[in-house]
Amino acid sequence: MKKIWTLLLILLCFVNTAFAKDDNIVKFEGNKYRLLYSVKSEENNGYLNEYYKFGEGVNTWTEMIAVHHFPNMYSPISQAESFREYLDVINCPSAIYVNEEENTGMLDFILINSQNLPVILEFNVFKYEKSPECGTIAIQYVKRYSVTSSLDIETVKEEFAKLRKRVIKDIEKAEIPKIINKSVNPDLKPSLEK
Repeated sequence: MKKIWTLLLILLCFVNTAFAKDDNIVKFEGNKYRLLYSVKSEENNGYLNEYYKFGEGVNTWTEMIAVHHFPNMYSPISQAESFREYLDVINCPSAIYVNEEENTGMLDFILINSQNLPVILEFNVFKYEKSPECGTIAIQYVKRYSVTSSLDIETVKEEFAKLRKRVIKDIEKAEIPKIINKSVNPDLKPSLEK
């Protein structure tokens, strides 16, 4: 009987290991994203992890989740406010949401990479909070739209109106994935072009 219990225990440990959480995969709004790019930032000494939807790549993507670690920044709200000031400098309108009680800051904005068609629009939402390790950590959601004609503009406007409220609400509730402190494909340079 003791052998059966030992065997059962070993089998149970094997099953637990086989279904262990994969840190290279994150889920958001029912979609799975995989870590394809991670690099240590020279600017802030923390890692940037970029997760792309399955079937998409670093230079061919429509949605992405990124996790940013700022080990030397200790106020998530100040970090969000500083980023908003930067967006103001580059004339990129944004909205900011601050939760003093939870010490979190969020902002959303749209980056536009061209004034002429085709245009790539990137809708971004950032949430900053205290890092469990040190400093501040942020989750970023990005949805990319390709606008190739005036007809696309109306379609994108309608989709964006539905998406914006939902994503802001979901990012606000989202648990920020653990930062991966290792380089993954550091020679790949994520592109702003699709």
